[in-house]
Amino acid sequence: MKKVRVSADRWNFELERSGRPITPIGGNMLDDQHPGQGTLFQKFDANDCDRRFGIMAELGLNCLRQAIGVNQVFDPKTGLKSEGMKNWDTFISLAEKHGIYLMPVGGYLGGNDWFDMPILADSGKALDNDCLFWEAFAGHYKDHPAIWALDLRNELLFDNESHMVTPGAVNANKIDLMLKDRWPLWLEKRYGCIEAMNRVYGAKFATFKDVPGSVKFIEKPFDICACDFRNYLNDRGYDWCKRQCDAIRSAAPGQMIVSGNNTWLSPDQDLWLANGFHNRALHELFDFVTFHPYPAWQAVPKGRGDPLDGGEPLKYWLSSCIGNARMDHYGKPVVVQEFGWYGGGTSRFLCELPYRSEKEHADYTRELTDALIPHVNGFINWPTFDMPKANDISNHGGIFTRDGKRKELAKVYEELVAKLQGKKLIRKPSTTTLTYSLLGLYTCRSYQDRMWDEVHEVIKNGETPDFRFI
Repeated sequence: MKKVRVSADRWNFELERSGRPITPIGGNMLDDQHPGQGTLFQKFDANDCDRRFGIMAELGLNCLRQAIGVNQVFDPKTGLKSEGMKNWDTFISLAEKHGIYLMPVGGYLGGNDWFDMPILADSGKALDNDCLFWEAFAGHYKDHPAIWALDLRNELLFDNESHMVTPGAVNANKIDLMLKDRWPLWLEKRYGCIEAMNRVYGAKFATFKDVPGSVKFIEKPFDICACDFRNYLNDRGYDWCKRQCDAIRSAAPGQMIVSGNNTWLSPDQDLWLANGFHNRALHELFDFVTFHPYPAWQAVPKGRGDPLDGGEPLKYWLSSCIGNARMDHYGKPVVVQEFGWYGGGTSRFLCELPYRSEKEHADYTRELTDALIPHVNGFINWPTFDMPKANDISNHGGIFTRDGKRKELAKVYEELVAKLQGKKLIRKPSTTTLTYSLLGLYTCRSYQDRMWDEVHEVIKNGETPDFRFI
């Protein structure tokens, strides 16, 4: 295998030395277990991995995003674990054997591999240990050609509640205190003195410590203090990511870095996804940008409507996804690194979801990918194989069944390989620029809704937008 790098045109990926274009087309996770519930490295089966890599390769897929299973490979006190790294060495050699590039995803030492809000909030010892992990793991694979990019974490977001994928009791007050510990200093650096800040806020705070901030989005239209707190969280997220990116760049300067980012703006919901980790604030740290679109909020009982029903709900959702792709372009590739829905059964996400056939799932994915091809460079399905025990659309979301049989969705990916692989892609030029206020977006739900309505109208009228946030 040859190393993958970003092309000089800053849009395509190419193979080193040959310059041949390559587009990431593949899936998330090699087994049938949701990474929030565990990883394949806890009971590693090399023969099964070999078989599953072969199934992917037979379809023409070339990329797998895989949870590392950090607690199986690293101990903060003793370093890399020999047995865990032996399994990873075998795993990566099997990927190389079948021509599958990897995006290994970091997890939470001492916690969950996919989401862990209390550990994420700790920018002290936990972050120090994260840097030690990346220094060791990235250093071990510093020149390995089978790594497409090292993925810092999955869908980073600050929250004082447990994630729905990893339910359980958390100490909300403790998380709040950790996340707000630098807020007074941030305000002091921004305004210089309390009097200057009070003039801007129209307030009478006695000290910077008295200024409130809500980790959750709160509706305070065009409130400067509420907007400041969103920007503070982004700065905190930037610092958290940069510490680890610096460790990786030092240990493995030849490897690309990315972060699996949920959409930082998404229609029909409060500002919550990627809280503190907005692509617009962090993109310079990474070699390419990702977003993960799912129509979950559209499909709830009072939502806009499940796109799989077609009609206006589908059109609006496609416009939203195009808008996400366009707004997340910062002069580097944009990859749909995780996305999908479900087919072949019933499912659930934010609510119970009705039976959908494999064909409905495939038809929806074909429409979505066709709409996005002019605006992105790569598609990585969630998940690769059905995950029957998962408590969300992962249960029927795969390209393959849990045991590896091709589903209707496999035909869509076969078509994508034929359309995209080995071909130089061109990002569609914009015909208009849409400008929006971050003050409005960060504080006002109706302003967010207005933006998405305008995006839909612009795209429906045949325009291709780029975005400017002020």
